[in-house]
Formats: sequence, C-alpha cells, structure tokens
Amino acid sequence: MKHLLAIALLAVAILFAGDTVRPGLEPLENEFSIPTEQEQQLVYALKIPFINGMDVREALQKWFDGRLLDTQKKHQEALKAWQEGLELVKDLKPLPCPVWKPIPDASFTLLETLRPTAVKGIKLDIVHWKVDGLNQYGVVVRPAEPKPGVKLPVILYCHGAAAGVPVYFIQWLAELSLKGYVIACPAMRGETLFQQDIPIKGKLLKCDGDIENLDGEVNDCLSMLSATWKLPYAQSDSFAMIGHSFGSGVGLLCAARAGERCKAVVSYDAWLVTPQRYYWDRMARGANNWLSWADFCNQPVEAQLSGLMTRSIVHNAEKLTAPLLLFIGGAYEGSVFHQSHDDLIVRLKKFGKSYSYHVMPGGGHNFVLYTESKPALDALAIQTEFLAKHFPPANKPEKAAD
Repeated sequence: MKHLLAIALLAVAILFAGDTVRPGLEPLENEFSIPTEQEQQLVYALKIPFINGMDVREALQKWFDGRLLDTQKKHQEALKAWQEGLELVKDLKPLPCPVWKPIPDASFTLLETLRPTAVKGIKLDIVHWKVDGLNQYGVVVRPAEPKPGVKLPVILYCHGAAAGVPVYFIQWLAELSLKGYVIACPAMRGETLFQQDIPIKGKLLKCDGDIENLDGEVNDCLSMLSATWKLPYAQSDSFAMIGHSFGSGVGLLCAARAGERCKAVVSYDAWLVTPQRYYWDRMARGANNWLSWADFCNQPVEAQLSGLMTRSIVHNAEKLTAPLLLFIGGAYEGSVFHQSHDDLIVRLKKFGKSYSYHVMPGGGHNFVLYTESKPALDALAIQTEFLAKHFPPANKPEKAAD
C-alpha cells in the first residue's frame, strides 16, 4: 500500500524511463521483496555505506553479477557472487565529490514577446541560447514597464516534471515578478519549451539533448542565469532559486555550484536529494521513484557511483552558502522523498547552514501547483516573508556607475 501511495501522489510525471534495462534487473519491476536470503543480506549490508557515499564498487559489482546469473537460472553461481559481495562491504573509503567547472557563459536571442492576459503589466520574453553545443529555450518573466534606472533582482525558476515550463504556473510567476523581480524560467535539455503545445512563430520549440536526471540540466539553468544577468534591466551576478520536484533537485545543485552568487533558495518537494537512497530503494524492491534507474545502471559501476555523487545535493551540502527554505508535502510522509530531506537536514546541521524546513499538513508531492489550496497558500506566505528578508525586490533606482 505504501508503494502504491507513493506512486499515486506523483501526479506529474517527473522520472522518465530510459530505453534500456541492464541485464539481470528485468525481474525487479514486478518484485516487492527480495526473494533470496543471500541477496537480501548483501543489499542490506550495502545500505548505510551506499547512502553515505562510500566506495562500494566491488560489492555492488558482485550484486550485479549475481542478478545476471540468477536470471540466467545459474542460481548457485548467483548465491556465490552475493556471498562474495558481502565480504567486500568493509574497509570502505568515501567517494570524491565532483569538481565543478565555472558557470557557462551564454547570451540570449529574443524570439518573441508575449503579453499574458491573466496578469496585466507583465511581458514574457521567449529566448534562445546555447550551452554544451545544445540549443536551449526558456521564458523570461518581467514587468512590462520597469521603473527607469531600476535593475531588478533575478530569480531562477526550476520547474518540475522534466517536461517544459508549466503554462498553468505562469500566473503565479507573473504575480511574483510584479513585485520587482526578473524570473528566468529555463526549459531543460530534451524538453519542449512549455508543458503544453504552444507554438512560437508557428513552431513548437524543443531543447536539444536528452533528459539527464539532474546532470546536464544544471548547466542549462546556470547558462540561462548568465544570459539573464546581461539584460539591461537585471541585476548581475546574484540570484535566488525557486524550484519544485525535478527542478528543485536541479536548482539545489545550481545553488551549490554558484556559491555566494546564490542569495536564497526556496525548494518545494525536491526530487533525488540523495540519489543513493532512491537507487538503493530499487535494489531493495521499494517504490519505483526513479523510473530510468535500470537504464542508469547500464553504465559501468564506477561511472554510476560518480554520477550519483554529481547528482547528490546531500553530498555537496557544504558548498551551499545561501539560506534555504525547504518545503515538502506531509501527505506522503515516510517516502524516500522525506527520507532524503532528513538526510539533507543532517548535513545542513553538520555544516552550520541556515535553513528552515516545513512539512505541509495535507500536502501531496505537487501541492505548490494547486495555488489556491491551503498548503500552497500557507507556503506562499512563508516564502514571501523569506524573500523579503533574504532577497527583497528592487524598490529604488540603482546608483549609476561612474
């Protein structure tokens, strides 16, 4: 029942399945417990060191070896591989954290300017730029008539669902922009510009590349920031991040990578906060909250472990410098989403980071998208106070440069 509840609460698809499944993993999709005692012993011995970011490559390889042998009906050989793996879960060293490159430079080409009818006084600039050799698209939400001489602070909005900027959320963003912000809303690689089919100059826009589940998407967001900072009405070299689900996972990594240029973080129900925990949950036949996991596992074990560290905000938490406002819906408490947030809180405390964490009663995974619901309205009130303190809107002209 817990598995079904967790899946049902993900009303917006955020986890795109890959095209392949590593041989040996096929049966896991229809299993809800580990059928063999020896495999279970290895999987549970791996749990804590794996989640803590230790180098478990040899033991993990033995797990994969056993899985393949088991599906080949070589059951005794499989048992032997798992028993050998159990002996390798000791004297482990921590995996290295990723070394990040500088924020990629980019500049916009303006494609079209839209004026939404739902909120007056707002313009939506549809923009194109390039990063990593890929064509990317996004929306810049801004006041139609900014005050002369005023440069507006920039908010990076990282959407959920890995499916483009949600049109139904534009009004929420527009009302925030009217307070005195420029909001950069990137689509990310492999996504359409909008979650709905909205042509721009007669063409449906789609970003180049493939969905990478919190890897290349960080470059997509940071490069849009670097282009936004060049706009004449935008403040440069600083930003706040607001994100939801898939996007919040990306945005937290953006905040860590940007360092002191990030001034505030607002995260709603972030996904993959501890990717190791999501990964282990699949090994243990838990809820499938990472649908492309079996495809991810097709890489060599060493590349998998490196990729998990790259995607883990928990294992990069010391690089966060901005105050954080973290929300999560309380209606699916006990899920891997909550467990990962608990992991993050432990790390934030360890490194003395400034944060506030709110579990919203009655809120599902997508509660913030239901903007008139009580959990969303309560969270918005907290967000408004948080931004006023840590990243206030512009309210006076910037002093002219000499």
